[in-house]
Amino acid sequence: MTWTSGSPLSRDFANIALAVVDHIPAMVAYWDAEQRCRFANAAYRDWFGRTREQMLGITMTELLGPIYLLNLPYIEGALRGEPQTFEREIPDPRTGLLRHSIANYIPDARDGVVHGFYVHVADTTPLVERERVLARVIQERDRALAEVRTLRGMLPVCSVCKSIRDEKGEWVRVEEYIAKRTEAEFTHSLCPACAERLYPGLSDG
Repeated sequence: MTWTSGSPLSRDFANIALAVVDHIPAMVAYWDAEQRCRFANAAYRDWFGRTREQMLGITMTELLGPIYLLNLPYIEGALRGEPQTFEREIPDPRTGLLRHSIANYIPDARDGVVHGFYVHVADTTPLVERERVLARVIQERDRALAEVRTLRGMLPVCSVCKSIRDEKGEWVRVEEYIAKRTEAEFTHSLCPACAERLYPGLSDG
């Protein structure tokens, strides 16, 4: 069978290709040099509430509204023939909540002329939310570790030998007690008063 435009084989291929693109959850589109939509997959209905028919011929200004100026440097870059990748928050038309995305603008350059650019915008909201949960868990862990490393409350201390009674009821040296519960390290010496009491006259020599 000869592959010609309008042949059953080419129509079948076009239908299959369209079905494949429509089942991609990311937005896939083509915008011409005048920033008008020439193709859009079904994902634009979920993201912007617009069907494919409503997308065709629409300008990026009309579609993006207030975020158009934020995207404009990337649009201009793509139309200069420079591939663009950036992140953006897009309001969900159904819930009003922000959806996080990563966008790719790929120039359609032929014979040195940029005729437009291809767009692929993927939803990264689940990844961003997982990152936030992970950051919160790490923060809580660090806070808990910091609290573990901090001595709190009243400590039972022997008035004679200065040993401390731990949570098991055992009396341990103050150095041992603190070392197990903090990051402090001990080195021993003598204060002047103790040195004089234990070794009187030593300092006179």
